Amino acid sequence: MTLLEQTYKRLRDAGLVGTGEMFSTQYLHKNRNWYAWQRHAGRDLSAAAAVNCLRAVRAQLSLPLLASEQRLVLAETAEQLLAHLQEHHFITEVSA
Repeated sequence: MTLLEQTYKRLRDAGLVGTGEMFSTQYLHKNRNWYAWQRHAGRDLSAAAAVNCLRAVRAQLSLPLLASEQRLVLAETAEQLLAHLQEHHFITEVSA
């Protein structure tokens, strides 16, 4: 399973996103079919998609009405995305 699929599944299971289309648009800032196509093609997160997702996850972390479990999922997801960016794209930091 790719990091893209893992990220979607974790966010969905935590109740933070409902569908792959919502994940594509709200977290990845791509068209609504992007996640489905990447999954079909067996591709993982591009650098741009990973940066967009990391920024969206970090922005959600600042929301006051999140459950502690959702905060934990978001924090762990942010760490995974940053590690992916460092390892695969040589990006060491992403600003807000």
